[in-house]
Amino acid sequence: MSDGRDLQSIYQQLRERIALLDYAPGSLLSENQLAKEFGVSRTPIRQVVQRLEFDGLVTVVRGVGTVVAPIDMLYLKQVYDLRLKLIDVIADLDARWVSAAEIRTLRALHVEVLAMVEGGTPRDLARAYLAFNETATRAIGNEPLREIADRLFYLTSRVWPQALPALDWRQEVEIAAEEIDMVATALAEGNMPLLAETRRRHMIDCIHRINRYLGSFELRPEPTLAAASSVKSEGGTL
Repeated sequence: MSDGRDLQSIYQQLRERIALLDYAPGSLLSENQLAKEFGVSRTPIRQVVQRLEFDGLVTVVRGVGTVVAPIDMLYLKQVYDLRLKLIDVIADLDARWVSAAEIRTLRALHVEVLAMVEGGTPRDLARAYLAFNETATRAIGNEPLREIADRLFYLTSRVWPQALPALDWRQEVEIAAEEIDMVATALAEGNMPLLAETRRRHMIDCIHRINRYLGSFELRPEPTLAAASSVKSEGGTL
């Protein structure tokens, strides 16, 4: 089990675990245990770890091992600023073709998320949002920009799940469902400006909610035409 597809699968699984806080910031990842779990030698695990280190999600410390990166809010503020700038670029690009099956998957995900009001957990919601983001990111027609947007998203992906237990659960579920529904509509129409406007507005509003939770994290995006024309909302999800 060492071809490119297998390495990609291991990478995606470990990245998801980090994003969902299954591996807490500062925790140590054992290459031996991971190799045993995935049925591979340590060599492919090292390759995956190198990629995660490049992504900024882990740090390899000599004499210690692989450590999950801490959540550095001052650094992540700069990442959010950059994500907002990239959203404005995305709005000017043509959409990459998204299949009808993917649109149906998003519609089903919208229903699934709404049902979490009564029986879901923060991890359920965060995982559903990762799946949503994957489809939304695939719609970016420019491949290098798509790769950058994906990497930046995962750099900030742990902030919202960490705050979720302290936020208004019903509100967070409904907000996430709204964003999924609006983006599904934008993708069905091939409307990248609508997709970008929706994601920008939700990201900013989510930062405001997390700021109230943290008491110190502030994001002051520069005004843009998309922001000025967006519909006011209480919502937003990273």
